[in-house]
Amino acid sequence: MGTQRAVAQRVDRSLLFDLYGPLLTERQRQVWSLYWHEDWSLGEISEAVGVSRAAVHDTLERAWQLLQWYETRLGMASEHQRRVAALERLAAALGRAPADWPGRTEAWQAWEQLAREEGLEGGGYNV
Repeated sequence: MGTQRAVAQRVDRSLLFDLYGPLLTERQRQVWSLYWHEDWSLGEISEAVGVSRAAVHDTLERAWQLLQWYETRLGMASEHQRRVAALERLAAALGRAPADWPGRTEAWQAWEQLAREEGLEGGGYNV
């Protein structure tokens, strides 16, 4: 798997876990976090949790299926990505606005509030 694809996969999985992780069982959350967030191997997790490597693998697969199932039904990640894309387009348009435009500061403040709500703090956009 290419590096870009691996990074995109990790980002996608992290977003779904952030949104729907609380709906998983405690064991699924624990195994998922150790594997995807702490970068533990299946063997390390199996020793720490006291189950076989196959059980760890099955837990990860089941958790991933559930996260995808929740996204299919609820669509929160797709909606988040849609709003982020709209905010990026808005930031680009605001960046092209004349510096002496009277509403520029107010528009950027509104953008910053929406960006914070979407978790985009520190996005490198300047008023």
